[in-house]
Amino acid sequence: MAVGALRAADPASRPRPAGPAVIVAAGSGVGSLREARRSLVEARQIAEAARRDRRDLPYFRLPHVGLAGLLHLLRDEPRLQTFVERELGGLLAYDAQHPREQLLGTLRAYLEQGRNKSAAAAAAHLSRPAFYERLARIGRILDVDLDSVEQCLSLHVALLALDAVRTP
Repeated sequence: MAVGALRAADPASRPRPAGPAVIVAAGSGVGSLREARRSLVEARQIAEAARRDRRDLPYFRLPHVGLAGLLHLLRDEPRLQTFVERELGGLLAYDAQHPREQLLGTLRAYLEQGRNKSAAAAAAHLSRPAFYERLARIGRILDVDLDSVEQCLSLHVALLALDAVRTP
């Protein structure tokens, strides 16, 4: 097994609330020295994918990064970038024109709170009526039904993919 570490250039740039400045990641176990390089590459990819993980784990392995890890590996794939643009393009454009609102953050809070509007409003530090209005605006901008599990899943994957694409 290879172990890699990734030090964030600026700890404040990571969304991890209060975590270590170093992420430790372990690649798959190997049986020979020849396989060690593959495991080191894997450890680095895991560490890069774990940069947005909010859990305070002593180390990360492939199962810890799940879908975010897969999307991180595919971040240079043009079809993934097209998917992000198709799913979130309208919202990204809106946020660029209205930087004070940042509806992408509202959508992220809603999806990260398991579509629980009250919990998401609290997490976003907004009143429930203000939060509900923002959700309605997001639905209109993206032409989606935010009560649809399938559409929200697609948006959540797109948000994870956006994070992967934006990770240097």
